Amino acid sequence: MAVIAVTPAFAQDEAPATADDSVRREATIVVTATKTGAQALEDVPFAIQAFSGESLTNRNIREGADLIELIPGASQVQQIGAGYRIFAFRGTGAGGPVGDGMVGYYLDDTPFGVPNNQTAPPLQYFDIERVEVLRGPQGTLYGQGSMGGAIIYRTKNPDMSEFTTEGEAALSSTADASDPNYRISAAVSVPLIKDKLGLRLSGGYDYQAGYVDVYSDGPVGKPRLTDANDITAKNLQAVLLWQPTDDLSVRLRAWEFSTDQDFLSVFASVDPPYAANQGDVNGYDKRKARFYSNTINYDFSNFTLTNATSYQESLPGGFSTGLGLGPPLGTGVLKNGGNSDSFVNEFRLATNGDGPFHWVGGLYYQKAEGLYIFNLDFPSLSLDGTTLTKTENSSVFSEISYDLFGGKLVPLVGLRYYQDTRTSESVSNGVPANSKANLDATTWRVNLAYYPTEDWTVFFNAGTGFRSGILQSQAQADAVIADGVPTDISLRPDELRNIEVGVKGSLLNGALNVAASVYDVKFTDLQAAFNTSIGLAAFANQGDGKTQGLDVEVRWETPVEGLSLAAIANVNKSEFTNIVPEFAAADPRAGNGQTLFNTPPHNARLDLDYYRPLSGKWELNANASATFNNTGKNQDASVELIGNYELFDASVGFRRDNYEIRLFGDNLSDERGPTAANGTTLLAGPRPRTIGVQLRLLTK
Repeated sequence: MAVIAVTPAFAQDEAPATADDSVRREATIVVTATKTGAQALEDVPFAIQAFSGESLTNRNIREGADLIELIPGASQVQQIGAGYRIFAFRGTGAGGPVGDGMVGYYLDDTPFGVPNNQTAPPLQYFDIERVEVLRGPQGTLYGQGSMGGAIIYRTKNPDMSEFTTEGEAALSSTADASDPNYRISAAVSVPLIKDKLGLRLSGGYDYQAGYVDVYSDGPVGKPRLTDANDITAKNLQAVLLWQPTDDLSVRLRAWEFSTDQDFLSVFASVDPPYAANQGDVNGYDKRKARFYSNTINYDFSNFTLTNATSYQESLPGGFSTGLGLGPPLGTGVLKNGGNSDSFVNEFRLATNGDGPFHWVGGLYYQKAEGLYIFNLDFPSLSLDGTTLTKTENSSVFSEISYDLFGGKLVPLVGLRYYQDTRTSESVSNGVPANSKANLDATTWRVNLAYYPTEDWTVFFNAGTGFRSGILQSQAQADAVIADGVPTDISLRPDELRNIEVGVKGSLLNGALNVAASVYDVKFTDLQAAFNTSIGLAAFANQGDGKTQGLDVEVRWETPVEGLSLAAIANVNKSEFTNIVPEFAAADPRAGNGQTLFNTPPHNARLDLDYYRPLSGKWELNANASATFNNTGKNQDASVELIGNYELFDASVGFRRDNYEIRLFGDNLSDERGPTAANGTTLLAGPRPRTIGVQLRLLTK
């Protein structure tokens, strides 16, 4: 069984793991993030990680919040519920959880995302073949919304030659929860026409028991509800793969996933866990999305043609919670929600020959809209409204590289030109307001890769990213201006420039793998939320910022047979620069020289993996990890800093043939946080200590 960690040799090929794979026999890692076909991960000349589905399972990584722990320089910007989490890379959370995404999320070949929404897809990782994580702006190949980087989820294909099944079931117990947690997932692959047409069906159900008590008023006496924040997550997926010839493949996929949570993941207290001043409100967080895609690949001569189409539909959902704001407002209800849809098509050509010239180029089109709904209902205040944002955008992109000196030195240049027509229709307490913006932008990338030996890669990478400006109502803009801060109904796009130098390679005959990169990131015209004096939330461009840092990844297959160590770490220094003076006067915490919001100055993780064959065809596979997160400056001034915290996990599995039983423990030190905060009564923390057992049925 392969145990894969988190550095350039830390993931596995697309070939399925077999029972005699060892942690000391790593296969070549293959990724497709460069859109020029399969490429060995250690040869990709920028900061990239890859994680196989098997490695994620061995570490009990099941969702986005778990994955973020494996990425140097990554952090969580906001958490509301199980279906609403926002993540940041290298300081992209400085402006807060507003506007379009700053980290791109791709489900295979097309993006997940809609206007004015940074939420990560609430995926369960059971049927994932591989996750590729790209750090730094990906403006040329992945377009706007990928300023900080991109996360690409590669789902499993059907087996085209034989009928296969996979499955897993887990039962666990969480501290402070009265009920057990349980989850079950299964997949079946059917070769409809051998070697030509195959179908894979998969699905899962995950129940996490509640552990938070709910009080109608202050936290005294008997709570109104106990163990109230239950979470149910479901997903269904179908993949149909048709390969009539060696040169043509057509892949159809339908995917539906949802989360349904009682109350929220933010509370008045994380230790002990309780939500107060909820009145008679039964809070919730509900998310449901459907994603349909079609990817066609055709190889001809020295080129590969790819056409990828998707349609994303996020069904009506959102969250509701009680809020106790004290006199004169008292206790009321806040509701946020909406729905969205997005159609995307990307057509591209890429060289696939053995010659020194490499090229990829294409056309991209998106038509999308997102509806945002809010309602604030207090005894002395009622405010409600909607904002419908629409975008129709297109772009043309290209990257060209050439192998010099037999491939030892490879320069690359890339460009992307983008046009966006965007409109916004808002209604606040019955008063309509409309806005419109036309944007065009060009992003670029310059890369120089040097391969001194087969084992080492040295690279210089520079590039830019951007995202379209937020549209707001005239009433919002007027309220900001009345407070002395310049803004408009259409904000200027914010931009990012990244310069990076890195090295990756292996020592000790491949036993020690290392990767390191230093980066300098400059943000221009950051878009940020602005709390006006009349209580109306609005937006403004606050100014510039920068962050400089070092990423390190290490994996060592020790002299102890079967024992390997892996580590990732990031250290950085960030600050606001050239802030709009009026904005700095209104919020001195965002003034020149102040640390960027939501950008912890360092994070680190250590993994120990151990594999050993046992008697009777049994195998042992164990993992222990420690994650360290440094104090981060919180955007909400009522909670100045998010303190240091550590998470400790462990698991041990016993496998024979196609069956495995695994014991696991998450958050063994029972860390409660808070690890994120939207205010003093909206604190989020990790799930309390959870101990459980998992059974797996694996494909041969």
